[in-house]
Amino acid sequence: MPIILKKKEDEGPPPKSGDEVVVLSAMDKRIERKLVTPQRIAIAAGAVLLIAVSAYGYVHYGLTRTLTVGSERVTVSKVSYGTFREYIPVTGNVVPRTTVYLDAINGGQVTEVHVEKGAFVKAGDPIVTFKNTDLQLRVITTESQASEQLSQLNNLRLNFDNQHLRNLRDLVDVQWNIDRLERDLRRKKPLVATGGVTIGQIDDLEAELKRYQGWLETAKEALRLDDEFKRTQIERMNTAQDAMNKNLAITRENLENLVIVAPIAGQLTLLDANVGESKASGQRIGQVDEVNVFKVNAFIDEFYLSRVTIGQTATVDVDGKNYELTVSNVYPEVTNRQFEVDLLFKGDTPAVIRRGQTLRMRLEIGQPADTLVLANGAFFDDTGGQWVFVVDPSGDFAERRNVRFGRRNPEGVEVLGGLKQGEEVITSSYESFMSFDRIQFRADKS
Repeated sequence: MPIILKKKEDEGPPPKSGDEVVVLSAMDKRIERKLVTPQRIAIAAGAVLLIAVSAYGYVHYGLTRTLTVGSERVTVSKVSYGTFREYIPVTGNVVPRTTVYLDAINGGQVTEVHVEKGAFVKAGDPIVTFKNTDLQLRVITTESQASEQLSQLNNLRLNFDNQHLRNLRDLVDVQWNIDRLERDLRRKKPLVATGGVTIGQIDDLEAELKRYQGWLETAKEALRLDDEFKRTQIERMNTAQDAMNKNLAITRENLENLVIVAPIAGQLTLLDANVGESKASGQRIGQVDEVNVFKVNAFIDEFYLSRVTIGQTATVDVDGKNYELTVSNVYPEVTNRQFEVDLLFKGDTPAVIRRGQTLRMRLEIGQPADTLVLANGAFFDDTGGQWVFVVDPSGDFAERRNVRFGRRNPEGVEVLGGLKQGEEVITSSYESFMSFDRIQFRADKS
């Protein structure tokens, strides 16, 4: 029932039926009720804490996308500090280091095959002999023309020499007559006074001397012009003769090329020639391979074209032993999105390899570096190397974390940021984990 507080002197309406009336004395005081009390503060703080914990739990566990998987479904690798080597796997074929092709230079009919396919030959050994009647006739004609031209050149040279001798003889005759007339004048001039020689005779001698002196300059100029013309013409004749000799040598060489010989010592691994067959000019008929000296020919993805250079090192395991090779040639042409390279063995060639054998090598395309390294795995292709699932130290779960990776090889990935040494990362495929932020591990059931 309601309680009504009333002082003695208070006048008022009588209480309703059922109300309990309490009469206050003059000594009683009214006590004001407090809104903020320690108990209420404690209750409010507890409520706030409960709300915060609930909010954290909701955000952390309610909004976090979590997937529970068995630990046996994932592969976990540890981040470690070590030497990172950037390399690419390369598959190549063993081929002879030197291969020389044999072509029918001038063509013709095969008259004789000296060796069989697969035979070992020495440099200079005859392999195939051709017959080419047209070429032989051209050689005979060229030799005849060359002989005729040579005879003409010799005649011209002889004519030049004869003309030079005539000019020289004329000069000598003029000088001799000048000397003779000068002597006569010296002897006869004193006789004019005694009457032994007339003045007319002296005048005749002086006139004749003057004439020969004029011829002397003409003879000298003729000899000079003759020498100059002879020198120019001889240079031209020598040039023409050299060209003729070269033409004749080429013609004779073509005749010699009717016999195909081994250019190097090796094995005749290809021969396509039978007696009686006709081969066109330039048609390939065989090849000779160097024996027991090999190189490796490989094709590499065009993505690495700018990063593969001559001198780079590759390693290969042959019969349980590692061998080193160096890139000796890089062919820039790209075919079917691949480019070609040749590699040579450093030092000794493995004795067990054979022509056509396939070798799997590791070609280093960067400098080694000491850094944090994580094992390579399918996760990299799924995330593009942008993030990973890092295993909690407790081992109960793994959380998504953004990371930075650098270079990559088939075995490991260079860690640039986001991971510490000793941390463990899920490196298997993330195909089923892409939409989750947390992986909860479920213990294996025995």
